[in-house]
Amino acid sequence: MAALLITYEDVLKGLDEAHLLLGNGFNASLGIMTDYKSIFNEMKNGYSGYQDIENLFESNEYDLEKLLGELEGNLKTPGGFLNRFVSNKIKLDFMKAASHLAASQVNNVYQEKNDGIYLLLKNFNNYFTLNYDPFLYLLMMKFKKKDNKNGAVILQGALPFIEDDLDEEQNGIYSKIKEARNNGELSIHVNKNDTRKELSQCTKSTFNTVVKEHFKAENWKAKDIDKAINLVWQEENESHELNINDGFFKDKDFEQPVYKGKQMLNQNLFFLHGAFHIYQNKDTIFKITQKSDKALYERLTEIINNGEENIVCVFKSDEKKEEIEANTYLASAYKKLAELSGSIVLIGCSLSDNDNHVFEQINKSKVDTIYISSKEKNKDEDYSKAKKIFSKKEIILFDRETITYELPNNENE
Repeated sequence: MAALLITYEDVLKGLDEAHLLLGNGFNASLGIMTDYKSIFNEMKNGYSGYQDIENLFESNEYDLEKLLGELEGNLKTPGGFLNRFVSNKIKLDFMKAASHLAASQVNNVYQEKNDGIYLLLKNFNNYFTLNYDPFLYLLMMKFKKKDNKNGAVILQGALPFIEDDLDEEQNGIYSKIKEARNNGELSIHVNKNDTRKELSQCTKSTFNTVVKEHFKAENWKAKDIDKAINLVWQEENESHELNINDGFFKDKDFEQPVYKGKQMLNQNLFFLHGAFHIYQNKDTIFKITQKSDKALYERLTEIINNGEENIVCVFKSDEKKEEIEANTYLASAYKKLAELSGSIVLIGCSLSDNDNHVFEQINKSKVDTIYISSKEKNKDEDYSKAKKIFSKKEIILFDRETITYELPNNENE
């Protein structure tokens, strides 16, 4: 029996208590290229010597975890000075390259996509990511409320608007367009088949086209329609508020925010394999908050070269579970997975063996339905793989191309 693909809109209709798990494919869908090969190419830009071992990277599929494992096996004194030096050098260059790629590309995520990302994120109770690059964190920090002091991340715009004058000038244009946005529905009828979509879920360009066609008899000026639609979008941005708590809070005894996840019942953002901006000093876990690339690189270098500090990242493919359970932050995130109930949506996850420890926790949980992003040519293979991993869960695949946070092509020009 062939696997079926539903739309992401249909996924949202079926969600009640729901959670989100992101893989690297989520970054790529937004044009943020933080895959291993892109990171390696950026590493070569920083240090041309990496060209000499590109064949080693290629044979390990540019996978840092596999590469570090092979290098450690090749060195005569595993765990010795040379091993630590080589490993630390590669890790540092990898983190610098990945951080630079994320920081330099995050601003390319258009406002249209930001609106869509809000629609994507607002449906979930908890957020998990397998990525340790800083893109997700940077994306959220772009919308952080300036007066937010407790360390929680809030997605919120700050665009003022006035609609009354426009209504008076153009026969209620703003109110009518806003009503269409909130309660309207797009219906397409082709060969006795009907397709319906709520206008509140449409992209800005699609909504603009529909409005101009629907209200043609009003004889509104195109520029006034555009102005009213912009006001509607501004209002939606203003109401885009998501309290996303990463468990880090300011502490009077430390300069950097401190992880207090165990003391907080409302943490809902988890980096399952750690992240470049999270580090540990003895028994305390901190978050790096500097904004500039240079400041981040300098701090990463200090931490890597400091015997008492460590970046909280799981780099090696073997003994992942043991490394996670030995770290306060990682263990908390790992434990949270097994406590979930309801449904979970996976976007951009390859379902590889490297992440079996994560899937084991989901299997232990009370999650009953797992929605997984796929595409037409891969759906049968993905479904088979998913059923094997999550044998006792209901598996539903959805078309990743229907997730509506992509900027329409005609607005790229």
